[in-house]
Amino acid sequence: MTSPTQSRCWAEINLAALRQNVVAIRRRIGSAKLMAVVKADAYGHGLPEIAGTLLRSGVDAFAIANLTEALTLRRVVGPNFSILSLGSALPFEIQPLIENNITPTICSLAEAKLFAAAAHRRLDVHVKIDTGMGRIGFWHEDAGMALQQIAALPQLQITGVLTHFPVADENLPETRRQLKRFLAITRDYPLRHAANSAALLNLPEARLDMVRPGLALYGIAPGAEDFSPVLSFKSLVTHVKTITAGRTISYGQTFVAPAPMRIATVGAGYADGFSRHLSNKAEVLIAGQRCQVVGRVTMDQIMVNVTNLPVVNCGDEVVFIGRQGAAEITATEVADWQETIAWEVLCGITKTARVPRIYREQA
Repeated sequence: MTSPTQSRCWAEINLAALRQNVVAIRRRIGSAKLMAVVKADAYGHGLPEIAGTLLRSGVDAFAIANLTEALTLRRVVGPNFSILSLGSALPFEIQPLIENNITPTICSLAEAKLFAAAAHRRLDVHVKIDTGMGRIGFWHEDAGMALQQIAALPQLQITGVLTHFPVADENLPETRRQLKRFLAITRDYPLRHAANSAALLNLPEARLDMVRPGLALYGIAPGAEDFSPVLSFKSLVTHVKTITAGRTISYGQTFVAPAPMRIATVGAGYADGFSRHLSNKAEVLIAGQRCQVVGRVTMDQIMVNVTNLPVVNCGDEVVFIGRQGAAEITATEVADWQETIAWEVLCGITKTARVPRIYREQA
């Protein structure tokens, strides 16, 4: 095949799968609102295109991480659609957030006072309560007093309260304890949100008034069959050669051929988001079959053992993440080989002319 983009590797984004995932989330949350988390360039999928599809799919609000993302998103969704900035604001971000109608997350009393001083109208804010994440926000022991102090600032109106669960994917008893702490403080507030993707799927009582899915939107929801991955990551074979026993492959000569082999070189490397940590560990799909990466991943190329394939030619498709025939490699599987998490894998796929995104509407 030839590249659909004139690039040696690319990511394909299935917008129909994204819409399906929204439906799967709605099916679970009932009347709760859906805030779509689209920070980090929509987890590497492309913020403008993903946000536009989610907007048309009927999400209730968006969440981003910083001012730059907020301004990009505002251009997509228009002047009034709800956008929450999840991070604590830096001083230079405060005025632009206010001017662009971005709801801030208040994480300290000092931050609240800065927003109050800059506000030229009554400003809606959400308040972050730290129930165990240990990152930003008011410790739950202090949150009751902090909420009263913020409510006393006439320029600010608390329209939401939130917390974040650090172990909802692996420790439900601890997550329930965090939820209990949060509810003890926030029962009188009209919009409470706490559930990330893992809590949304595994802890129904945490869905509250609104949920904040990230990874599940993009189809990574272990154990949930009604979600579909949105992103595929692909490249092409650029060279095929036969090597004899004893030949070495790539930098450091970490792979020595135990027998005669055929090796395919593939046109992507760590500069494209195929991590060097995948050296001698990962598998890719060629002709619908799993093939082992051999030798160290280099900046622009990887080498793959294709000895067991009957025919391999230059230009053959190589799948790093996604389906090919009946075979599939998931982002979670790549993350396991890489000894990291799927979030990092997706966000690490370079978005430049080297790895363009192709948006498809197929079901």
